[in-house]
Parts: sequence; C-alpha cells; structure tokens
Amino acid sequence: MPSGAKPLVDRFGRVVRDLRLSVTPRCNFRCHYCDPLGAGGHEPPGTLAVSEVEVVLQAAVALGMTSVRFTGGEPLLRKDLPTMIAIAKRDLGIPDVAVTTNASALERRLPALLEAGLDRLNISLDALDPDVFRAITQGGDPSQVWRGIEAAAEAGLTPVKLNTVVMRGLNDGEIVPLARLTATRDFHVRFIEYMHLNNASASSYQEHFMAGADVRRRIEAAFGPLEPVETDPSAPARLFRVPGWPGAIGFIHPVSEPFCSSCSRMRVTSDGMLRPCLLTDRELELRSALAAPDPLTAVIERFLEAAHRKVASGITAPVERQRTMVAIGG
Repeated sequence: MPSGAKPLVDRFGRVVRDLRLSVTPRCNFRCHYCDPLGAGGHEPPGTLAVSEVEVVLQAAVALGMTSVRFTGGEPLLRKDLPTMIAIAKRDLGIPDVAVTTNASALERRLPALLEAGLDRLNISLDALDPDVFRAITQGGDPSQVWRGIEAAAEAGLTPVKLNTVVMRGLNDGEIVPLARLTATRDFHVRFIEYMHLNNASASSYQEHFMAGADVRRRIEAAFGPLEPVETDPSAPARLFRVPGWPGAIGFIHPVSEPFCSSCSRMRVTSDGMLRPCLLTDRELELRSALAAPDPLTAVIERFLEAAHRKVASGITAPVERQRTMVAIGG
C-alpha cells in the first residue's frame, strides 16, 4: 500500500469496497430510463484512456477495494475493454472483476473478455417480448442479446444476472414472463425500481414508476409465495426463489426502500469524475490528480476526499440532474 494510503471508510463508517468504473458514455441502445448519447464511432473527447484507468485501479487496490465493475454506456463498445480487464485481474489481482452490458455484442466479444480474466456479468434485459424490447430500447435486437446470454451461460459465468428496470406502462407486462425464466435456468432475474436519472418530467416519472413491492405481488400472484435466498447484506439485491426452482428472483428498491446505510460503492465516470453517490450530483475531478507528478498518490488522496464527502443518503425524488444515468455509469 502506498505511503499515506488507508482503507477507504466514509464519515458514516461505511467501508468502500466496490468501484463502478464507466469506460464510455456511448451506447447502441436508447433505453428510456438511461438517456444515452448514442453509439457513434469514437469516444468523446476527455474519455479516460487505458493508462488513466490503470492508475484509478491501482488507487482502488491500494485502498482495499476488492471489486470493480466496468460500466457505461455500453462498455463492449470500447475495443480496449479486454486490456482494462486484464490490468484489473491479472496485473492487480482484483478478486471480483465484472462488466455490466446490454449483451448485444457479447457473443462475439466474450472469448477475449474471458481470456483477459472476466469473472462476472450483469446483463440488462428489460423484456422478453420482441416488440416490447424494441420499444424500451428504441430499436435493440433481442436475438443478439439472447445469443450473448446463452454464450455467458455456456462459458460458466453463473449465475448469469439479468437486470430489468421496471417501468409501468412500458414493460410491467414482462414481469411474470421474466420471473418464469428462473423455473428452468439458474439465472438471477433482478427487478430494479426505475430511478429518476433520465431527467424525465416529474409527472412522467411518477406515471412510470412502479414500486418493488408491487412487482413482487405480481410475481407471487402468479407463482405463490417466494422463499428467501441467503444474500450478501452489502449487496443491493434481496434474493428469493419460487420453491423448487433453480434460479433466483431479486428485488432492488433504491427508491421505496433505500439501502444507503450499507452502501459500499464509489463511481468514476468515463470523463474522469469521481462520484461518491449515484443519486447526488456531488463530484470530484480526477484530471488534475491523473496529471500530477505522482498520479497514484494524488488519485488516492482524491478518493479519500470523496469518501469524506459521501452523503448519508441520496436524493430519490424527481429533481433536475446535472448528469443522466449514461453519463454517470451504472
């Protein structure tokens, strides 16, 4: 551990173990809850280079972080994503290296990701019905996504975690079919409350918001009472299963049941801003630290400052955000 570094503990006593590192704001889907910038062909000016990502990862390791998840945008749009994974896993020995992806390019890119050392995947899947899927992603191809999901399962990246953001009137009719996937497959299908991170109007947000308790009621009305599955208390999802089914059904309720008191996460945006909390606009810039004579020590100091600025709880109300989800990183 570099001189002066110490485990990253915020002013509320929460230990920061998990880094969410966005590597691009670009995405080839345009999901309603995210507000992406579009796929394009090149990274926008200011996007973190691999060498800068490496310094950020070194700082995370020096501060005792044990998990990194590469996010976006769609991280598979970065051709050099395998290089970043290899730095995290093979060079720095981070125990848990994951990627959050829409899986549209996963079938093609998975071999290189596995060779680099990828441990886990979180895959966005907001609908099974092709028409609903295309509507919520604004043109995504569900067959590409399913080929990616099957490739991940075949490669042994189990349990494959499938994330569904539920929006009333858009994809709430998909809740039961998605939950039914766990009847025959060892998938973790996780239903996430729609957060106000796309700067929708307050009325539009309230119209589409659906509480996690209502999602669970629909599932139990279809399949009977769910039984709890042992869950890491620091993880955002509470897991359950239909008795006798191999898979698990998860609920993530950041709005109706915030889990801020157990938050172990810190985020770095693709343009080099350190964000202590997903749901507040407070950020610290990393550019000057990355350009310092001793960038590792400077970035460690910035992380320590961010931990001190971490708030007790985020703002879940529909307020104007300086950044939408795609610019923050999932």
